[in-house]
Amino acid sequence: MKNTLKISAILLLLIVFGSCQDKTTRNNEHNENNEGNNEEESGEHEEEASTLTLQLEQLEVMKIELGVVKQVDLGTSFKVNGQLEVPPQNMASVSAIVGGRVQSVGVIEGDYVKKGQVIAQLNNPKFITMQREYLIDKSNISYLEKDYKRKEALLKEGIVSSKSFQEVEAAYNEGKSALNASKSTLQLIGINVSELENNQIISSIPVIAPINGYVQSIAINIGKFVSPEQEMFEIVDNDHLHLGLKVFEKDIDKAKVGQKITFSLTTTPDKIYEAEIFNVGKVLDMNTRSVKVHADIIEKRHEFLAGMFVDARIVTSNKIVNALSDEAFISEKGLDYVFVQKEKTDENIEFEKIQVNRGISDLGFSEVLFIEEISPTTIIVIKGAYYLNSEMQKGEFGDDD
Repeated sequence: MKNTLKISAILLLLIVFGSCQDKTTRNNEHNENNEGNNEEESGEHEEEASTLTLQLEQLEVMKIELGVVKQVDLGTSFKVNGQLEVPPQNMASVSAIVGGRVQSVGVIEGDYVKKGQVIAQLNNPKFITMQREYLIDKSNISYLEKDYKRKEALLKEGIVSSKSFQEVEAAYNEGKSALNASKSTLQLIGINVSELENNQIISSIPVIAPINGYVQSIAINIGKFVSPEQEMFEIVDNDHLHLGLKVFEKDIDKAKVGQKITFSLTTTPDKIYEAEIFNVGKVLDMNTRSVKVHADIIEKRHEFLAGMFVDARIVTSNKIVNALSDEAFISEKGLDYVFVQKEKTDENIEFEKIQVNRGISDLGFSEVLFIEEISPTTIIVIKGAYYLNSEMQKGEFGDDD
């Protein structure tokens, strides 16, 4: 009986031990399978986290701009500020020679006008009076000239005295002066004297553009009375637009004629333009402790307007590098990344986030060093990378919506 009980206990222990081993084996296999699945899911997750697909409409909404790597000079330079200017001989303030009431205005701000073009009409009863006086002077000079010639002939014959002839001569010369003055005044205010001599008296006079250029401002309207000293129009010839920069006293010796300048408009800091110094001022402004430096813009653009402020760098040594706008970069855990375009369809566009090295920075641009070489024509997100990265993280961690 005792032997039977011992055998039963041993058998029970063997069954329990075998069951535990089988369970352990199954658990190990299950864990290995889970680890394999986790590794696979992790790999897929990493792959998903490095790419992002957007609809083309989303690019507009997110204000994302695309472009390519630029060659930018980020060598040694010093910073200066200034604005776009035109020489005084290429700006004109238009006012009336004689006051009058505005009859018509033929231009609006922004219009291009040519020298001699009629841009407004003024009327004033005084204009009619001035023309009548000219016609009277012209008629009078005809009588005085005949009297002068008759007395001159009589003087030669000894019929009239020298004094009598001198009086006629003086009256004739005075008449000629009055006529010439009337004629010059009419021509100055824009009245055609030859038409007037055909009895074509006009009640209004033209206001003429004195230079070629764009109408920058208009200070009149129909029915308004303008006085002679009042400015009606301002015209600017942007063909002679250049940079006017202030170089502070400590940097004056660094600025030389012929030096290259890189600059950007304060309104569009991500666009770089070039200029070249053609004049360095010789007078120090005692208020700002600076000297005026003038530079020709190498490639003028239609968006350039007189008075626009610029941020500029006067280059003292050159270093041309591959560069992107600062808005193309994102930084995570001390590393820098950019987004490049992988594929594009009629509806969608796919971006890949790649790691890069970021070098020297200036003028809103930074040198970019690619860890893996890419084509110079590769399309890159040059503005809005931050928003693109936020969208990617939203997909990575799940969207609550």
